[in-house]
Amino acid sequence: MAGPSGSVASAAQLRWLAVADTGGGNAAQRAVGARMAAVNRQRPVNLVVLGGDNIYPNGDIAQIKDMFTIPYKPLLEAGVPFHAVLGNHDIRTGNGNPQIAYPPFGMKGRWYNLRQGPVEFFMLDTNVNADWGRQLPWLQQALAASAAPWKVVVGHHPIYSSGHYGDDGAAQARLGPLFRRHGVQLYINGHDHNYERTKPIAGTTYLVVGGGGAYLRDVNPNGNTARAISVHSFAELSARGNQLEIQAWDSSGRSIDRAVLDRSGKLVG
Repeated sequence: MAGPSGSVASAAQLRWLAVADTGGGNAAQRAVGARMAAVNRQRPVNLVVLGGDNIYPNGDIAQIKDMFTIPYKPLLEAGVPFHAVLGNHDIRTGNGNPQIAYPPFGMKGRWYNLRQGPVEFFMLDTNVNADWGRQLPWLQQALAASAAPWKVVVGHHPIYSSGHYGDDGAAQARLGPLFRRHGVQLYINGHDHNYERTKPIAGTTYLVVGGGGAYLRDVNPNGNTARAISVHSFAELSARGNQLEIQAWDSSGRSIDRAVLDRSGKLVG
């Protein structure tokens, strides 16, 4: 898969950006988008993961120019592909189907998997009307079949969080055993409008990247929290060999977090 300036996702390395709760079409979103583009110019990325609430307030694809193509114009012009999941605001229009049909969002369905270099992404629909009767067996089979060194699950809603919405016991019960059984090292989500990285929980780090442009909410660190801050921001991630690095930046370019995981999901250093 070719990316910006000829960047190619090799079997050994992948670099990507992750951000959620982006689609406000406001100055904060544009500032985050500009900083993401600056990172890409310095260290070309292979893709961008969008963690839902791609278009506020009602997921109306008619607003795509202000909510997506303008804020991310430099990344799109550089040829960086985006891959999105649906958030709760996105399903308010046509149950999200217009977004699924929009090619630049890179969605192969309401849920789908994507193998890029050493990483396999499992992109979920975590909304209240999600069809878990079909989605959960698919996820079980896809995880079991994956030979990727790094398994990353993406959904809009938090599983562990010290933000506004907090922990989701039902999601922990539904997904936690699968993550443990199949060695999922990272779960990425939005919905809570802040940045948070948990300590590894049974081998999985839970990463909230909901600072993409929506109004911010307070975050109150708890015993699972490794780093939490309420600021407009995004994450830069790279997987190579036996390590996955998480680096987070705010919209002014200040580093707000850095951590490295090994293949077992443990922190390095």
